[in-house]
Amino acid sequence: MHPKHLLPFITLGLSAPTLSPRDIPPSFLQTLTLYAQYSAAAYCPDNSNSPGTKLTCSAGNCPLVENADTNTLSEFEDPDRTGDVAGYLAVDKSNKKLILAFRGTRSIETWVANVQMGKEDAGEICAGCEVHSGFWKSWSAISEATLDAVRKAVEAHPGYGIVVTGHSFGGALATIAAAVLRNLKIGGSVDMYDYGAPRIGNSEFAEYVSAQGANYRVTHANDIVPRLPPKMFGFHQLSPEYWVHAGNGEAVGTGDVVMIDEADSKMGNRGADMPGVEAHKWYLGKIDACR
Repeated sequence: MHPKHLLPFITLGLSAPTLSPRDIPPSFLQTLTLYAQYSAAAYCPDNSNSPGTKLTCSAGNCPLVENADTNTLSEFEDPDRTGDVAGYLAVDKSNKKLILAFRGTRSIETWVANVQMGKEDAGEICAGCEVHSGFWKSWSAISEATLDAVRKAVEAHPGYGIVVTGHSFGGALATIAAAVLRNLKIGGSVDMYDYGAPRIGNSEFAEYVSAQGANYRVTHANDIVPRLPPKMFGFHQLSPEYWVHAGNGEAVGTGDVVMIDEADSKMGNRGADMPGVEAHKWYLGKIDACR
């Protein structure tokens, strides 16, 4: 059964919709936490430009990853060519997964203050698809090498599923990468977990990727980033949303995650008052502690 069918739900009536939370399965909370920690590991310098090594987090914020049997197959960081793009492709033998993780921006405050509104054609994903110019250019700069590395990893590890993940800007790249991998039918299943990702593209893009399934778009409290770039400029979010409403620094329990199966919902993150940056830095742990 798809995990979303076991999650909290929204009650829709004649009046305004309301959130009706149910406890999520502990196993699903553990999965959300695991891939949040894989996203956190992308921020750590020890996991950049040192392929063939075990993933570690010097800040101590990815114990589930450090306890797994991991090895990086490729690591990338090329600020001269790609700006802020960095990440890794790793094999997780404990969970039989290939993990493609993208690092978030190193200065979220600067990104929020200077967010751009331009879009570029992304017709190779779907007819009519348009994607934020900065995200598309960043993906295009690394796409050939990244796809080649994933193909080789799939051949070397038959039967392993692919997980693409990232926080913030990294979540935007993870979403694009997952869509492309699915279209190209590289490997078997491709699951995407993004944390605090901004709006990425137009309605055609959001609808197409949402329909691909196996997307877990996680938001937290009043995090401002998932609300950017503004919807009024033609940017839309994926569905469903998994909204974590526990506060910064609080332990997240099985009753603290609400699934909202509605595109561009006004509930969850978008319905939280006074959007801010601090909630962006806490996703089931201090996700950018290595930054």
